[in-house]
Amino acid sequence: MRYYKLSMDMERENDIILHCKNRERFESYTFKDGEYYHNENERIELCFNEEEGNIWTDYLANDEGWFIVSENLKQILQELNSEIQFIDIIIFDNEGIVVEKKYYIANIVKVVDALCLNKSDYFETYIEGKGTIYTVSKYGIFEKKTEGADIFKLDNWQQIPIFVSKTFKKAIELNECTGMSFREIAVE
Repeated sequence: MRYYKLSMDMERENDIILHCKNRERFESYTFKDGEYYHNENERIELCFNEEEGNIWTDYLANDEGWFIVSENLKQILQELNSEIQFIDIIIFDNEGIVVEKKYYIANIVKVVDALCLNKSDYFETYIEGKGTIYTVSKYGIFEKKTEGADIFKLDNWQQIPIFVSKTFKKAIELNECTGMSFREIAVE
């Protein structure tokens, strides 16, 4: 199977960019480390300025690097082989008015130990207490270690990038979802 690194579509213009209003309540790796979020009742407030962008995409850019998805993309993700916690967010416009559009933080909790160093371009750094950390510029994975997941993150402190299967990519293209780009990765 083919796999891809999922990214924001950087070739688009005028897309909405969300800014976290209550940033002080979150640690820097909240929703990035593959852990369940246990404060679902806490309001997560984001805002946007129409002068920065006014086009709503299925994957919204934001200043926290979170995977923020539309209701449409959420439904697609729920139909795939994935382990994702969806967290409600509140979006305000630049005048402080709540927007009626429904978006979620898609907290990917499926983390697999599938990094294939033989197929990756990387360098190593040793950190006391954590061990060896790999800084990867080009990813490769072991297909068998993905456990058949259609969307996942990698173990070994590589949790921030999101990886997806060909099945995910096809579903996105079929449903004409916006805001995403895909870079194929090596598979062993």
